[in-house]
Amino acid sequence: MGLTIADQYYLKASGSMGFFGSDWEQLCESLNYALSYEETHAPSLCLLGQIQAEHLGNYEEGFSCFDKIIASNPEYTEVYTTYARLLIWANELERAKKVIDFGLTQKTKDEAQLFWLTSYMYECKEDFKKSIQLLKKAKKETYNEHYFDFLDNEIKRIKKKRKLDAPKKKKKKKTSKKKNSKKKKKNSSKKKKKK
Repeated sequence: MGLTIADQYYLKASGSMGFFGSDWEQLCESLNYALSYEETHAPSLCLLGQIQAEHLGNYEEGFSCFDKIIASNPEYTEVYTTYARLLIWANELERAKKVIDFGLTQKTKDEAQLFWLTSYMYECKEDFKKSIQLLKKAKKETYNEHYFDFLDNEIKRIKKKRKLDAPKKKKKKKTSKKKNSKKKKKNSSKKKKKK
């Protein structure tokens, strides 16, 4: 089975979206072509939703794209991680939890990333203990060293963050033996004078 025309235009669009710079004109043109050939093309809708929410700040427009994907093609697993991450950024934590839970029910899924996102959500709620537990669970579902190291660093970062909230212990003033012995001598000499 070959690539559809929508797939080909999606690949052009995603190739135009680089880490350090994007050819936005090429990206928009290719994305529009992909969606004109297949309006429910899941990868194209996911990319459009990400652009709307992450780059243009049109969260509801982006979320609408993700909802279309889940309704038409719930097996497209990338939608759950992208959608949940952007919901968390928009402080829609309950909605994010529902998306993650639904994503976890799918036959194929990225459990490690979904557990990480759940951890991220609990971190936002300042439930650091639960966040760390979920990161450990994510590590068990990780099958590459790079992501495993990333999760280790997340655990370290959250532990540091948890320490910021811990009450500081008061340090007791240490007095030297000489000072204590001088005080005792003064007190004993005062007592002797009174007698």
